[in-house]
Amino acid sequence: METKKQQKTKKNFFQKNIYYFVIAFVMLAFVAVTVVLFATNQNTNGLQTPNDNNDLNNPNTSVVLPNTDSSLTPEPDDSSDNKTPEPDKPTQTVITFIMPVENATLSCDYTASSVVYNQTLNVYTGHLAIDFKADAGTPVVVVYNGTIESVNSSYLTGTTITVDHGNGLKTVYNSVDAVEGLQAGMNVSQGQVIAYVSDNNRQEYKDGAHLHFEVLENGEKVSPYKYLTVSEK
Repeated sequence: METKKQQKTKKNFFQKNIYYFVIAFVMLAFVAVTVVLFATNQNTNGLQTPNDNNDLNNPNTSVVLPNTDSSLTPEPDDSSDNKTPEPDKPTQTVITFIMPVENATLSCDYTASSVVYNQTLNVYTGHLAIDFKADAGTPVVVVYNGTIESVNSSYLTGTTITVDHGNGLKTVYNSVDAVEGLQAGMNVSQGQVIAYVSDNNRQEYKDGAHLHFEVLENGEKVSPYKYLTVSEK
């Protein structure tokens, strides 16, 4: 057993060195806590999360790769709703003439590549028109909507009416008597009476009363059959 002297000596030793014991205990505790935290951190860094790239080796992990196949790229929508509407295309009006004289007889046809005999002038000449034979005074109507371009009369050719239908298309009515008051600038409608059959064209008076009918395109005489259907040629 320790003697009182020995116990007193130990007590004095602890009392003198207690400060150092406390310092040492605190330092040991700090070291211990540091070691624990370091070990915990190492374990955490070593764990793999589900999004870790190492999961590519795990057959139970689904990985979605980017689409690199151009054939799988959706085609652009080509529906009519996404198309730019095309501008309206202009429609071409089909022009059809009506007969300028009803119940007429074709007395001299249109000829472009041959000549016909003119019994009044006693010559063979070209005839770039159609002559419709009818009784004097038979109404002559305009074959298509237009505007009266001119009404001219002369001793040799008689009375000639020219109607402008627009776009370079015109019709000519010769060897007629114009209706009273007809003058240039008047608008006329298809079927409207503009004159009456006469024999005042002295170059063809031996042919009797008739309508000499011509068609012009941009100043050139063309076949009336391009626009007119005649049942009797």
